[in-house]
Order: sequence, then C-alpha cells, then structure tokens
Amino acid sequence: MAEVHWMQGSGEELVWEKGGIEAGEERQNRGFSSSVREEEMDHTTLSRRSVLRSAATTTVLAAPFVHGAAAAAEAAANGKMVLAWHTNIAPRWLDPRQHDGSATPDNFLMVVQDALIKNYKEQLYDHLALADRFDFAEDARSATFRLREGVKFHDGSPVTPDDVKWSYEHYHGAWAQVMHDETDQVKILDKRTVQFDFKRPFLDFPYLLGTANVCGAGWVVPANYYEKVGKDGFAAKPIGAGPYKLVSQEPGTKIEFEAFEQYYAPVHIKNFTIVSVPDAATRVAMLERGEADITYFIPGELVGRVRSDLKMMLAPVVSGNWWIEFPGFQDPKNPFHDKRVRQAVSLAIDREAINNAECAGLGKVDGNWINDDVEYAIDWPKWEHNVAKAKQLMAEAGYPNGFSYDWLTPAPPYYSRGERVLAQLQAIGIRGKLQTLERGLYNKRRQSGMKEWPGINIVLAGARIGATWANWYESLFKCGGRLGADAICVEDLDAKFDRYVASVQAPERKQLAEEIQREIMENYYFILVFRHAFMNGIGPRIAATRWQDVFPTFKSTGYAYPWEEIRLKG
Repeated sequence: MAEVHWMQGSGEELVWEKGGIEAGEERQNRGFSSSVREEEMDHTTLSRRSVLRSAATTTVLAAPFVHGAAAAAEAAANGKMVLAWHTNIAPRWLDPRQHDGSATPDNFLMVVQDALIKNYKEQLYDHLALADRFDFAEDARSATFRLREGVKFHDGSPVTPDDVKWSYEHYHGAWAQVMHDETDQVKILDKRTVQFDFKRPFLDFPYLLGTANVCGAGWVVPANYYEKVGKDGFAAKPIGAGPYKLVSQEPGTKIEFEAFEQYYAPVHIKNFTIVSVPDAATRVAMLERGEADITYFIPGELVGRVRSDLKMMLAPVVSGNWWIEFPGFQDPKNPFHDKRVRQAVSLAIDREAINNAECAGLGKVDGNWINDDVEYAIDWPKWEHNVAKAKQLMAEAGYPNGFSYDWLTPAPPYYSRGERVLAQLQAIGIRGKLQTLERGLYNKRRQSGMKEWPGINIVLAGARIGATWANWYESLFKCGGRLGADAICVEDLDAKFDRYVASVQAPERKQLAEEIQREIMENYYFILVFRHAFMNGIGPRIAATRWQDVFPTFKSTGYAYPWEEIRLKG
C-alpha cells in the first residue's frame, strides 16, 4: 500500500504505514492488538482522524487476506457445518436492499453478502471488508472508499465502483431516506475508488454504513444481475461477494451454501447449511445427535441440559434488551394513554424472575431499553417491582378492577417471555391473550404500523442494534421509522431527534440524545424488561476452547459471525 498523508491545520501529520502483509506481520509480531482501538473508539466523537486511524488498524489486521483467492487456497475449505436457526427464514434477509433495521438480516448477510466496511469482532462498524481503504473527511462532508484489488462476486464478475454506487443509490431499506436525503452525489473516481459527497456534515454515515444489524446501504450487490432478475428474483437466487455462495434454498425452511473459493479471506468450512427449527427441544436434540453444530436460542428450561453435557458448550451472549411498548397509546381512548397505567405496568414486571427463568440468571437487569455499549446511551437505575403500588396507580387512573386488552405479542420465537409478562400483568388486573406470530410476519406487521394492530395491544419487543443510540431510536421509536412506523409517534421527541441528526456539534448531539432517552423512560413510553443472554449451543465438532471463539463479534451482535473463520476440529 502506498503511503497516504493527511495534514491537519496544526501541521500534525497522520501517515498510513507502508506495506501490506509485511507491515501487518511486523506489527503483529510486536504484539499489536486491536483492543487498544476498541477502548479508544468506543465512545469517541467521530472525526476524519479517528476513522483513518481505525482504518489503518483494520488494514493491518486484514493484511494476511489481501491476496484473496491465493490466501484462501492455502487452507482449502472442507467439511460441513449446520446452524439450527430458531425461527422461520425469510428469503429477503439475503438481500441487503431490503434490510428492515432489525437484528435478524445480519446473520444471513454475513454469509452471502459483503460490505465496504462492517462490524467485525471488537470493531463496531469500521472493519475494512470489500474496501481496503476508508477516508472520512474532517468536516464530515465526504467519505472515500477504495475497493480491494480483484474482489469478485460469486458469478465471477468483478466488484466495481459502479456496483457500489448502484447499490447505495437504489437502497430502500432501513435508514434509506436519511442516507439519500443527506447525500449530494456518489462519484466514481477511478476503477477502484468511489466517493460519497454529502449536502451537509453527516457524522452518522460510517455508523450507519458499517453496522450490519442497522442498515444495508453499504452492502454491495451486482447491479446488472439485480436489475435483470428484480427484487424477488434476487431474494430467491442471491449473488453476493461474501464468504459463501448460495447452492439451494427451500423458502422459509433451509438454505445450503458453499464456500466461495475466490473470497479475499480464507474460508475454512466447505459446506454450510442453515435450517429453520422453531422448536427449541428439537434444536437441542439436533445438537446432541450431531445433526447441528451451532444452535441459537436455548430457553431457560433447556439450559441445564446443555450445561450438563460435556460434549456441548453453552454460549450465553449478553445481547439485546427487551421492552414493552403500546402501539397507538397516543389515542386518548386507549387505556395505556394514561401515564399512570404505563407506570403500573412497569411496577408489575418482576425483571429478576424473568431473567432467572428465561436466561438462567445470565442476562442483565438494567434500566435503559437501549444497550449501554453504544454511543450516547445513558445509564438508568433498575426499575422497581411493586405490585401494591401498581394497583394503587391503576385505581387512581380509574381502573380499580383493571381492564382487558386484545393481544400481547412477543417477538418470535420468545413466546414464553410473553407468557410471563401476561401473567404478571394479570396480577394488577390487566388481562389479555397471547398472540404468536412467525418472525417474518411479525416484522412485516411492525413495518406496516397501526393498521396491522387493531384494538388495544401490547408488544414485547427485543433488539440488538450496534454503534449508536440513534440507530435504536430511528428504527424502533421514531414516527415513520422502519419498525416503529406510526405506532409510537411522540412529536416533540421526533423534533429533537431531527435536531440531533442535523447537528454537527458533539456536545449538542450528546445533550439531545440524553434528553430524548430520559423522556422516553420518565414517561414510560417504552418499559424496559431486561437485557437477555442470547443462549446458544456449540456442538463437539466445532473447534473452540471458549464460546467467544465462535461468537467473537459479541460486542455488536448475538450471532456467530464472521462465518469464514469458524473451523471444524481436526
């Protein structure tokens, strides 16, 4: 790599290191570690300098992979791995252009697709992937990416700046409107380089582009192929630039992949199958019989079974928060319109009991519905559990005998959590029925808004979203958000959020972020339940001495990627 200089106004100079593999190996031999960068970047205001520094770090870490197919050939992929997925499988999750802003598509995108930059292990959003260089301007008005030399799609066609430009300009998933509104133009500078110019400083751009469970705008698809087959055709037979290519797909139930030999990094396992297994006991039995190598979501009642089997390993990934929301609560005729009722709901919830029952106590009972490991998230005290006080508030609100609502709908397939909340609310007279939906339908209904939630409803939602608090708010709370739709719509908070997005001053952004979060919690718009441990199982064929070997990106996801780095024993 050529030396790149950037001059600050003070005369301070930031220099990229020369060399590729040689420079990287030399620094690794000196004990260089990315953990320093994690500490440095985790809560640092984004600037051109910080991104360049992190990009340089990523380049060093990625250096052994720069020879692409040659590197992969050094250790030919072999064997087969099976993931027992815990819900149905929606084909659209293979298409980054249809990203719904939830913590689901990233599991699949990381298999078959690839991005310019992405979350990877300790790096929350800025790992160099299809790009081997990333430059974010000091004034946050432009970003430049240089593609790795020789990167290809699964059909053998090259990944080009034209594909980058097309993928971004035709993106219509979560955060698409913000991305397009803030972008003035996408310029192709040469055969490997593309530049994004913004209408105003766009400080959130790298966070959005590089966080796989937030947005799909930075994921690059082959433009000509997509235009030829269309959205449905692409979801059925996707072509990407990721570590695995599609072999076959049984919509909703099973996907077969094969290692992409021309991927720029080694892929260690030849065949990879993801199979939908909604029943938890069946997933655990598959792990026991060797029919699955990794299984997601082991409910509390089955944790002991996995723990007691010395052939298996439990992976308790402390992941996303869970909370209660009330679609349409702004309607004065909705009983949840009264803040006292929402507060009573909070007081009725026994969070410790839910954590113990659902996650064997390995989750975290916290205060904020937004994870505390993202930018500008604030700490909040644990919530009180007090049934007597809850009943008093219900009486003051005019419901001494409680009331009935239509449905409590938990995020699939976490139905037992919904049953626990349902029972705890009945203790204060709030009575309803449990509604169970499959994952794809649940997400579609949330995207469609109030027309899909007639009557009086409670939703028990959960999410694991990385990088910054704003990703949570925009997708899940904001009026018009990808999953929030028109279910919440607190106008004064949305106005503050618009000011946050437009601001380029770190102190103002931090203040607005904290004000919005405080108002959500003080008004009980969302009611935090707990931060769950995503309980997963690892079978005996997987090479691992600890669960973090298989789930190394646990700082930003509950899933087991990067998939290409998982190995079989022997």
